[in-house]
Amino acid sequence: MRTNPPEQALHYAPGALHIHTHYSDGSGSFPEVIAAARAAGLRWIIVTDHDSLEGRDYAGWHDGVLVIVDHEITPERNHFLALGLSETVAASLPPQEFIDEVYNRGGFGIIAHPDERVANPFKAIYRWDDWQVDGPRMRDGASVGIELWNLMSDWGESLTPRNRFLHFFVPTLGLNGPTPATLDWWDRLNMQGRRTFGVGGVDAHAFKRRVPWGEAEIFPYRWIFGTLTNYLLLNAPLSNDATVATAQVYAALRQGRSYFVNRLDGDAPRITFRATRGSEQHTMGAVVAAGPEPLLLTADVGRNAFVRLIANGELLASGIRHLRQSVTAGAVYRLEAYMGGKPWLFTNPIYVTDAGQ
Repeated sequence: MRTNPPEQALHYAPGALHIHTHYSDGSGSFPEVIAAARAAGLRWIIVTDHDSLEGRDYAGWHDGVLVIVDHEITPERNHFLALGLSETVAASLPPQEFIDEVYNRGGFGIIAHPDERVANPFKAIYRWDDWQVDGPRMRDGASVGIELWNLMSDWGESLTPRNRFLHFFVPTLGLNGPTPATLDWWDRLNMQGRRTFGVGGVDAHAFKRRVPWGEAEIFPYRWIFGTLTNYLLLNAPLSNDATVATAQVYAALRQGRSYFVNRLDGDAPRITFRATRGSEQHTMGAVVAAGPEPLLLTADVGRNAFVRLIANGELLASGIRHLRQSVTAGAVYRLEAYMGGKPWLFTNPIYVTDAGQ
């Protein structure tokens, strides 16, 4: 059984992932990206240029920001963030084969923007075609990630010739959150025991585009780093040793010890979501066995958001800011919260197993 230390002993580390620089199709240099991350209050970033590790020399600590350099495997469709590798994996391989290759080399990864459906002048469709391919063939308990909410993908999905300028100046109009299909897939995988963590990705490019009044930047790195932010729950502060700190980030992601929030609608730098029973206390990513004595699930997201407790993909309880729910049944329990009716915050689950499992 995996247990976590008491929440008051945890360290919450904000960061962003799925970032592109001029080594692929982003407009910015590493120093520009790092400066923007620092200005946005981030402690770590994962840069994933397309099929390239050319920026690896920048990996390490810079002005209080841990820079991790990985890559995105980018065939025509079926994109995958490959993490923890020293060399790139060929994008010419079929998706199942490149995932297997990532894991065979000791890495892990995240399925990117899986549910894209719309092509327009801003973007093509980069969806994940075969949802039966959800991890390495030899799973053996390996953890895989899904990008539940990709900010640039979400914004681009709603873009039309008529609304493009309005959505550029008021980008929140084009944000809808994770698709129901993506959330349903995530829940089903975790219910099947196929351990899958969820993240929010910014897909930062700072695209430069010609517009009637000159050149526009869509969207600057500093702005986008203030949107979808992943908070990692760590047992200790990020180490001053970059290698150790990188391992801390990877471990928290793989274990699902994280949640993400859209900071455009308010920050949530330290939330509560725990299961307690007597002296036991468990947080996101923990696996705990059900027993004759109930577990008490409690939540506090720190703002007057509408909070939903989801159990095996179904709504179990809801409330404003706080939740308390006693449970005795095994299930995959997670939180989602909404501000003004809009998706705002998503946690990774607490896994409660039935006795004997």
